[in-house]
Amino acid sequence: MAIGRIRFRGLIRAASPFLLVFGALFLLIWPTVEGIVSRWLRFDESYSHGFLLLLVSVFLIFRVLKQRALVPGFYPLWLMPFVLALLAYGMGDLLRVQALQHLMLVPLLLGALAILLGWKQVRFFIAPVGLLFFAMPVWDFLSWTLQVITVEINQLLLGLFDIEFEIEGVFVYLIGVGAFEIANGCSGLRYLLVGQSLSLIYGELNLRTLRARVILFATSVLLALFANWIRVFVIIYMGHETNMQSSLIEDHESFGWWVFAATLIPLFLVGRRLESMKAERDSDQKVEATEPLASFSRTGAMRLKVGVVITALLPVLVWAALPSSDRDIKPEPLALDLKLVGERYGPLFSTNLEGWRPRVQNPDWLYTQTLFDRRGAGDQSGPGESLFAAVYSYDYQREGAEVIQYSNRVYDRERWYPETFFTLSGPGKVPLKGLTLRQRFTDTRIHIAYTYYVEGFWETDNLRAKLAQVWGLMNSRSDASLIVFAVYCEDCDGKKRLSSLIDSVMEEVVTAVNKQVAEKKRGED
Repeated sequence: MAIGRIRFRGLIRAASPFLLVFGALFLLIWPTVEGIVSRWLRFDESYSHGFLLLLVSVFLIFRVLKQRALVPGFYPLWLMPFVLALLAYGMGDLLRVQALQHLMLVPLLLGALAILLGWKQVRFFIAPVGLLFFAMPVWDFLSWTLQVITVEINQLLLGLFDIEFEIEGVFVYLIGVGAFEIANGCSGLRYLLVGQSLSLIYGELNLRTLRARVILFATSVLLALFANWIRVFVIIYMGHETNMQSSLIEDHESFGWWVFAATLIPLFLVGRRLESMKAERDSDQKVEATEPLASFSRTGAMRLKVGVVITALLPVLVWAALPSSDRDIKPEPLALDLKLVGERYGPLFSTNLEGWRPRVQNPDWLYTQTLFDRRGAGDQSGPGESLFAAVYSYDYQREGAEVIQYSNRVYDRERWYPETFFTLSGPGKVPLKGLTLRQRFTDTRIHIAYTYYVEGFWETDNLRAKLAQVWGLMNSRSDASLIVFAVYCEDCDGKKRLSSLIDSVMEEVVTAVNKQVAEKKRGED
């Protein structure tokens, strides 16, 4: 019993420097960790593998601890990169750029370990801890690039067959058959993240040289992209051959994972070949076993205590220096002070337009109104017309409440698909992106136009709207809004009617958003 207590006390004494440092670090990064976990819980997104990677990472860490006797010390040289990572994390908080904070999590964890272990020991934790990088929700920025590459590859493949088609952006139009959108979910990002993770795990468990691990990792990237290109091509081809009646069109997710699973066979065959690449492992092990211990024997207990205090104090200082902000998501959005009903427009008691409405998560302020033009009885629009205007506004952007996020969609791709695209310009040359949507199982068409108003900047592109958060540093605004207009009419020029609606109400919409921002700022002052 006494021996057990002695061993337990020795374990606590050995772990206490790490517990203190990482306890202080988690005080700072906990809001970001909480947001990442919430993304992992959305099992229809690209990061639903996060919990699995966390478990594998913990397993690999314990594997390293079991194989090597670690001796903590203080290595002040690593304070510099740790401080830079802390500053970058704090900058991400000030700018409301969550992606920067996500990018810094793994460097912060490894930096803290490096301060206590030094390079000769921390290098064995790079792969186990770095594995978590493939579960960080920062990879969405690759989606558009991967979508474009997928379109280009499929344009090449479709050109090899007797298929009439046109390409517009990320849309593939099969002449006389239908249209396919190479959407965010078709970018192949999920397969890329899973393939990279599997290659890193396999390399950590089985490969001895850095060269072999790099080769396997590069192979996994190519095979994951190849799997997605083949998946998209087969779906488009079967849609053409069956006049859009193939079951693959509806069940394309399961089909994609089967194709990806098939590409794992050559990946692991390459891995088996790479296992035969020998390294001078014996000599390396001798160095690993002797050099760190010789260095640690000169590190006194007082030096370690000073290092732990300094390392733990740094994240606490950053946490105290950052302005506190309410990161809670409102249970219900507040009503934006905007009234478009008046002499020209009257209200329609409907929350949607012919079954369509945008899907936007957790806005702070909301305005949605279905309208009719009171002049309809006297002009060409006729009684078969209805209008829609909506504003989804965020006081500031945070995890789960961002204008650009995976859950926010202008239309439901399961029910609608775009037929044509166009651009519009509102008062003050405000740019808007327009498209005509057609319901998948009827001939119902609606015409919509939307724009992003982020911290005083107007954008129609998702990536540029996200980057506007950084450009907003030049002013005092932190708000972000999605503004949407739509028209349904039985026989009209949809683009013209949209322009008329936008020209008549856009200034009121912008005034309402700006007024809300100003009132919030006065309340904070």
